[in-house]
Amino acid sequence: MKDASLILYKSMIGEMNDCLARNEDIRAAIECCFNVGQSYSAQIQKMLEDYKFPSGKDEIYFYKSVKPLFKSQLDYYNLVYHAELFKPTTNPGEMKEFWVKEHQKLDRFILDHTDFYDYYKKGATNLDEQYFLTPDQTVYYDDLIAELLALERYNQYTQNELSKLP
Repeated sequence: MKDASLILYKSMIGEMNDCLARNEDIRAAIECCFNVGQSYSAQIQKMLEDYKFPSGKDEIYFYKSVKPLFKSQLDYYNLVYHAELFKPTTNPGEMKEFWVKEHQKLDRFILDHTDFYDYYKKGATNLDEQYFLTPDQTVYYDDLIAELLALERYNQYTQNELSKLP
């Protein structure tokens, strides 16, 4: 599962790069990337349907390190698409205010999830079984990792947009 998933991830990133290269319109490029991401996420989900992880360690690795890679791409392109749809385009003051607020999303996420953020960023493993093997949880930590990865990437995007402003 691990190797197959990582091969799929590399393939997905390649197709997303193709989307970005062949579409001059940013919204069309984002839609293409999102559609590619959905397709690959569905493939991963299909692989999981009948798969039995050989060990808890393998399952933890998948939910902590592999699955978030796929979901983070969907989350990232969703953030960018939303920003491209709703960003002000004429008033420089409004444009700066918009991108500053967008840039703060990562900081708000970190504040809302400080304990888990610290745990994940330090590479801790002592709570992995609780976070990634507990059935019927109300918080899905693989989704939090995906959101964090997306927001870190989106933070670079917003910084780039801010740097273009006068």
